[in-house]
Amino acid sequence: MLVAIGVDRKRASVASRERLAAAGEDLPSLLRSYAALDGVDELFVLSTCYRVEVYAASTCPSAAAASLAGALRRRGADPELPLLDLRGPEAFRHLVRVAASLESGVVGEPQVLGQVKEAFGNSAEAGTVGKELSSVFARVLRVAKRVRSETAIGRAGISWGHASADLAEKVLGPLEGRHAVVVGAGEMARLSAQHLHEQGMTLAVVNRTLANAEALAREVEGEALPVDALAEELIRADVAVVAAPVALEALEPSGARALMKRRRHRPLLLIDLAVPRAVPTALGDVDGIYVCDVDDLARIQRQAQEARSSAVRDAERIIDDEVEHFARALAERRAAPIIAAVRHRASEIAREEVERTVRRLGGDPELERRLDALAGAIVSKLLHQPSVRLRMAGQDVEGGDQLMAAAARIFDVQAEAGPASPA
Repeated sequence: MLVAIGVDRKRASVASRERLAAAGEDLPSLLRSYAALDGVDELFVLSTCYRVEVYAASTCPSAAAASLAGALRRRGADPELPLLDLRGPEAFRHLVRVAASLESGVVGEPQVLGQVKEAFGNSAEAGTVGKELSSVFARVLRVAKRVRSETAIGRAGISWGHASADLAEKVLGPLEGRHAVVVGAGEMARLSAQHLHEQGMTLAVVNRTLANAEALAREVEGEALPVDALAEELIRADVAVVAAPVALEALEPSGARALMKRRRHRPLLLIDLAVPRAVPTALGDVDGIYVCDVDDLARIQRQAQEARSSAVRDAERIIDDEVEHFARALAERRAAPIIAAVRHRASEIAREEVERTVRRLGGDPELERRLDALAGAIVSKLLHQPSVRLRMAGQDVEGGDQLMAAAARIFDVQAEAGPASPA
């Protein structure tokens, strides 16, 4: 069975998570020490800035959870450390939500799936992962990819930077290879520059303090320029993000038409993030110039938030469906050995009685065939409801083992425990 034990940003402080972090040269030995704990059959550790979580496959989940919890609390030097503790389908649900970025600080961010893959790969290299966790991990990846491909979870940005890039793409079309100039080097300028860079645009950063422009330009592989270079940049740019006050004739109605003539009337998007506004709204009346301000971006953000909420609901429906499949598979595999043993024992008894009866009645083959069919039908009908109950017991993460053990004693059979996790 799958077991999940650990902490995240909701349960533990940064300091606590730092003490638990599993990375660097000590990672292989730490993984092997966790894998050697009581009840743990296989194991991988996910360690990021937001969470440190251990996922284990175990035929004795209670023992695995207890020993892992103790190890984490000792490593964190906190005997009262509040830990995530999930078993079976709910552990699977949590891991899928993490991989699909529903548990991330920013829902929809793409990096977490790569972090999960890397964590699993590190554990595989350390030899702490086997058949059962590999099977679970393959299913987790499939579900996470379904969420990314079948919903808009990764496409509905909500930051100022996302909104700026989204607006630019709506006005101009694909941004790959286009040029943007960013005026300012503060937080809003930085976010916009980052997202425009991610869309494949080349960038120039203009700022009164050139050192600040150079710092931002390095982040986005752009060019830092002094303020007096802005006029020429507006001739070559497709997008201008104005996030700082600026006085420039080209950004006044009197100079805008001359600017567009020098641009050969190529469209220009002016995104005004300055407060108070730096770009007169009247520039929007000039053919080819599109002006938007923070209110326009706020509307885009609201639309994006609505899209994100809808995408989350779509993702949750996919995950609910996959968890249900996982739970059914888990139940079947946990209950299958005892059901098979009971049916085999009942069939043996029925066959012995058919053979005894046929010998006593003269060994008629046709009679034997008929009696065999009758006995088989009785066995199937008699064991149908017990089999259903045993499958239901297989879905009970905590208490199902007791009923299956009782069935083994009642029917006087022995059965190997089912695999820890469904394929």
